[in-house]
Amino acid sequence: MYEQINPTQMFRERQLALLEEAGDRHLARRLRAERERKARSTIAVSTIGLLAALLAAGLVALFALSVPALGKENDVRQQSVPRSDKRDAAIATTSTTTTPKASFASGSGANFLGVKVSDHGNLLSFESPKGQEQVFDGQEGYALCSNFGNTVHAHDTGSVESGFGVPTFSQPNGTGTFPLTITRKTTDGKFQLTQVWSKPDPIEKDITVTMTVKNISSSPINVVSLSRSGDFDVGTLSGDQGAKTGDSAWQWDDSDSSADSPPGGLMLTALTFGTDHGAHIETHSEWVGGTREGCLTTGQTTPTSIQDVTMRAVYGLLDFSPGQSKTVKFEYGRM
Repeated sequence: MYEQINPTQMFRERQLALLEEAGDRHLARRLRAERERKARSTIAVSTIGLLAALLAAGLVALFALSVPALGKENDVRQQSVPRSDKRDAAIATTSTTTTPKASFASGSGANFLGVKVSDHGNLLSFESPKGQEQVFDGQEGYALCSNFGNTVHAHDTGSVESGFGVPTFSQPNGTGTFPLTITRKTTDGKFQLTQVWSKPDPIEKDITVTMTVKNISSSPINVVSLSRSGDFDVGTLSGDQGAKTGDSAWQWDDSDSSADSPPGGLMLTALTFGTDHGAHIETHSEWVGGTREGCLTTGQTTPTSIQDVTMRAVYGLLDFSPGQSKTVKFEYGRM
């Protein structure tokens, strides 16, 4: 009565679709060619068959859990709701990232800038002008991946995290101040990630975080990517418009729209232009449904309509030899 679905095949096609929709068609073609080559081999080993069956069963369970939640989110994603009523109830809080480690405030009224960063290196608050908070409930952070994004070594986006160890800190200007350096290692022993949050710029109303990834293992690690993303709600409602270029993604409330007031916006930019990078707008349901935990995304055609959206910037850092480090920069700024 129903068409039989192969969960393993669905998962592989999903990976390729993510890459193609994100614009990396060359990489998708390489992966398709590799998969076709492997498909021509006729190795029949019972152990592999057993593992495939277990993987399929796990994927069926995963889809069973995630699809209903996504369906509910899609039913309401076009609506704008008060920020105080918006909750990610299905997500268990496993992080202590509500603790501000560094804070900054300057100016007043339209000239105000307030920034808070957590003890895990998450952007907890970006307020500018006064009274216009841009980050929803501290839901911002980063993910570190390899193998074309298929291996997630660690991620931390506020209330959801996995794979990172306890952070260490440096604050040369004293407790609670910028610059703030946060260093963490992945629990699999592969990477060290160092974040340096600069002192916010009260004139340009922005803040920069410099992130250094180091291979601390004894083996090469290939096709590494580093992502920052977050759930940003400009103004008093969750509904914003989203747009992107090759370098930046941004969310805004338009001055000609009556959906929210006052008008304003926030932009996330990949500042290291010489390193492969991209920017994306995602729906809130996609991000909450799992893309926040990795480096791959489907992305939305922009500019979007007014809806609950999130944004992301991601770098393709390519291959790392043992001991090698690479550094990139991200910037958040008022629009």
